[in-house]
Amino acid sequence: MSGQDKHPIECQDSLDISMVTDFSIELNKALEIGQPVEIQAAKVERADTAALQLLCAFFLDARAAGITVEWQGPSDALKSAALQLGLAEHIGLDEASLH
Repeated sequence: MSGQDKHPIECQDSLDISMVTDFSIELNKALEIGQPVEIQAAKVERADTAALQLLCAFFLDARAAGITVEWQGPSDALKSAALQLGLAEHIGLDEASLH
């Protein structure tokens, strides 16, 4: 499947509570479209619990709807935050999911 067949979601440098409402709207639109999703997260420098919980809910909803979600270049900061909170496996950022 080419990148054109995926719905891209580009993350900003900060995934925190201040952007959760807008990010939630974007994630919900991706679910409504129903195409595979590619989350572009190379720019992420900081991610907090609220944003990672939102991503967990999104991944659960996507799985329930049969929608594939892939990461494109997740930053070390994002992976580290997910690991510290114990959420990496739930959002596909654990080592097994990335290889």
